[in-house]
Amino acid sequence: MKTFEEIYSENYTKLYRVAVKMVDDTDSASDIVQDVFMSLYEKYSGGTAVLYLNTWLYRATLNKCLDCVNRQNKFRSLDSAPEDQPENDTLENKEKKALIRMAMSKLQPKERALLILYSEGFSYKEISDSTGIRFSSVGKTLARTLEKMENQLKSQRYDLY
Repeated sequence: MKTFEEIYSENYTKLYRVAVKMVDDTDSASDIVQDVFMSLYEKYSGGTAVLYLNTWLYRATLNKCLDCVNRQNKFRSLDSAPEDQPENDTLENKEKKALIRMAMSKLQPKERALLILYSEGFSYKEISDSTGIRFSSVGKTLARTLEKMENQLKSQRYDLY
């Protein structure tokens, strides 16, 4: 069995990346991931076993992100989004990323979670386990969400291809 420190070092960056994409704020994302690991530590120190660790970590992270987004009651404007792009990023790439962030902000939080997990390379089974969406519905829900994103981007006159 892995130690808590090993679990932390193996998973922190991945969970942080998902949290940043969900809440679009680096400070909040860091707090969320720390809360998740504190909860895990409390479970371990209390003698509670976590059967599917990765699923538990991502589900806990997504739930805390959804709570954070719901507390905000509305998404921040694009102007207040964090600028985490490298300085050598071209203006065109920065504009593309800004348009994608804007389109993502118009999605429901669960839809954002679905897209983020998909973009992180999760299988449909892992997405189902992490989000609570039925496995048989993941593909159709993902297709609808991608169509919404495409329509948002087209409304901004951004061509995907």
